[in-house]
Amino acid sequence: MELSCIGVGAGPSNLSLACQIHEQIGQGALFLDRQVDFRWHPGSAFDSSELQVSHFKDLVTLVNPRSAYTFVNYLHENGRLYHFLNAQFEAVLRTEFEQYLNWAFHRNPLVRGGEAVREIRFDGEFRVHTDNAVLGSRNVVVGIGKQAHIPPQFQGWTGRNLFHSSELLHIHPEVHKKHVCVVGGGQSGAEVLLHLVGRTKGRRPRSITWVSQRENYLPIDNSPFTNELFMPCFSDRFAAMSESQRKLFLRRFVLASDGIPESTLRAIYQALYRHAFLEPNRCEIKLRPGCTVSHCINAGAGHRLTLQHGMEEVEEVTADIVILATGYENAVPGFLEPMADRLEKIDNELAIREDFSVCWDGPRDRRIFVQNASLGQRGLADPNLSLLAWRARRILDSLLGRAPRANPEHPGFISPSSVESWSDTVAEEMGSGI
Repeated sequence: MELSCIGVGAGPSNLSLACQIHEQIGQGALFLDRQVDFRWHPGSAFDSSELQVSHFKDLVTLVNPRSAYTFVNYLHENGRLYHFLNAQFEAVLRTEFEQYLNWAFHRNPLVRGGEAVREIRFDGEFRVHTDNAVLGSRNVVVGIGKQAHIPPQFQGWTGRNLFHSSELLHIHPEVHKKHVCVVGGGQSGAEVLLHLVGRTKGRRPRSITWVSQRENYLPIDNSPFTNELFMPCFSDRFAAMSESQRKLFLRRFVLASDGIPESTLRAIYQALYRHAFLEPNRCEIKLRPGCTVSHCINAGAGHRLTLQHGMEEVEEVTADIVILATGYENAVPGFLEPMADRLEKIDNELAIREDFSVCWDGPRDRRIFVQNASLGQRGLADPNLSLLAWRARRILDSLLGRAPRANPEHPGFISPSSVESWSDTVAEEMGSGI
């Protein structure tokens, strides 16, 4: 059986597309995921973690608030809508949002869990090889997310005592009475630190060193005008910038997506206060902002890290366990290797068109779409939940051969000419070293 579309992965991005296809068309697509149940970053899903965005930025609400797949309908069908309102959460817990995504995962008949894609080939049609079958499709949508980024100075040392934060809850390292170093000053690093200091007195590390190359532990910029960067109209404006302008813009506004929620910063500071003044059996916590790790070498059972403060000052840190909260990066998935030399790239991203289809040398009516893989071409909102439903709708429009539908929302209050002047100002600042 040939399908119009096969989705590889059923994470939030492809799950949004699956929900929209199911409600608008009902058939002709299949979304495959190796997981039997939906799990959202299970290796780093701490109980206290919160969404950084509104619960309206779910799978479908921002393109179809009447959908049966909304987060509000999930609450309603599970008999907790009033309780959710009464709880007055400042932000939705990631645990609850994961439950919502799992609900949609199992509710949607187009999603098939427990089937991993091993290889995709093209012979006029896409042949998707899984553990159980070979499926034919006119189009493929890749939505598997990114892979952990391991900086060069740590490569070759990864293992049980040096690992990425995405694996923390898989590995469950024994940190009791150990010296732990957390590298990375964004949200993931903050959540790891809070997880470690929140352990009971008898299970805490002896010490924690938190290293960040940023000059301080900085809050996310969640202000109204900055949030205009996460609207559909801005995604298209960003795509129209030159490559150099886009790179500068991402650097300038990184805290719009990778800052730390103020509630998390407050919880960490309160934990520091308790450890310093109220608890005799305290964990020594050392904060090292404004530092880069220039070297890391194995030191017996642990590692010795060289911290660089500015241009000259150097500090040595010995840690039994090193946790890298160093983010994620793109990579061409292994199952696309048979076609890898046919796909165009821009830096470490697959080059995409306006409809998120990859530029390649195959027929124009046979397309490979990618989701959550184009930050450098589409801006800060690409890996964020904010444009999840909008991007999936644009892909669906392309699959159906219809022009992208106009967004019913009022355009952003910040004018396009202001955005252009922003990018020019950013370029001047970067060039002058400000």
